[in-house]
Amino acid sequence: MSESFIVSNRNDRSYPNLESASSIRAGFIAEIGESIPPISTSDLDELRREYAVLIIQLDRLRPSLITADVLHRADDASWSIKEILGHIIDADREIWWPRIEAAIAVDDRSSAQDSPNFVTLDQKEIVRRNRWQSLPLDDILAQLMRIRWNYAMRLNTMAPESFERTGEHLALGELSVLKIIQILVAHDAHYLDKIRELIEETSK
Repeated sequence: MSESFIVSNRNDRSYPNLESASSIRAGFIAEIGESIPPISTSDLDELRREYAVLIIQLDRLRPSLITADVLHRADDASWSIKEILGHIIDADREIWWPRIEAAIAVDDRSSAQDSPNFVTLDQKEIVRRNRWQSLPLDDILAQLMRIRWNYAMRLNTMAPESFERTGEHLALGELSVLKIIQILVAHDAHYLDKIRELIEETSK
């Protein structure tokens, strides 16, 4: 995403300023689109499938990924294929799934004041910190496949009411767990397009 998040309690008021929130929303729109369609629990089975299918899509692209990774020359303004794949891992493992778990942890007896807030961090710094570019492509793919599979299986075992839990996003307002899964699926689609563009560039 255009930002990263840690989780805090509503009584932690150390939020970025409104200009920062506006910037975050602009970056989010650039990746996901101006608006995300309304969604209901009747869409859950399809979302589960779409979330899991990333594994198949990347496996089919594997030979092209290897070639494009060798030929592509990343610059400071854009991520390499390794960094894009690493960012997808970061989005699951360090950004959105901790938010999902925090929202689910708030039970019905908790007050609205206890609902989680998602506070900003620098996603580019997370990519740099994890040094994805320095790792072998096969290792990154193996991590991504394992992490995505584990979370996809988690989705299949979550209670229906878990998808109705919510947290507060600085730029997007209240988000349910169901909406977060929808965001992750849209995030996948955006970065798969980026990967295909890099493959096409290096195949000319």
